[in-house]
Amino acid sequence: MADIIGEINTIGDLLATVGVTRFYKQDLPKVYVANTIGIRWQGDSDEDFTQAAYEINRPYQVIYFGNNEIDCLNKTKVIRSKLSDYLTKKVQIRDSNDFMTFESFSMSAPFKTDTDGVYAVVGVLSVSLLEAYTQPHYEKMQEIHAAINKGGI
Repeated sequence: MADIIGEINTIGDLLATVGVTRFYKQDLPKVYVANTIGIRWQGDSDEDFTQAAYEINRPYQVIYFGNNEIDCLNKTKVIRSKLSDYLTKKVQIRDSNDFMTFESFSMSAPFKTDTDGVYAVVGVLSVSLLEAYTQPHYEKMQEIHAAINKGGI
């Protein structure tokens, strides 16, 4: 079963080597801090995939907070490079046997935030997952008996 928290943690795990001091997962701070990344679920939609499974499409916001526009642009290259390594590949979700596929990644231009001296750049990582439909459960046949009657009904 798809787990949004596990997916956010997995994205954070993959970005752990990009050189930031902190990750914000889902909740962003009231005052932004430079050299941090926020990862936020943005909703989802699903569509039929097969008769046994459906595909869930989820966009995740990946926000880098930096000291200036140049800092944001430089970190954008590192983040894009790291996530591009996984585009169109299956990525195992942390603490799960389930997988997600990174479909695409795009980023905005840097902009100044409301916090003095902090700029940001926002990326959108599109992720897809397959989830099985709930199937009816039937009790298994335990025994089979055969009887042969001679001469009668």
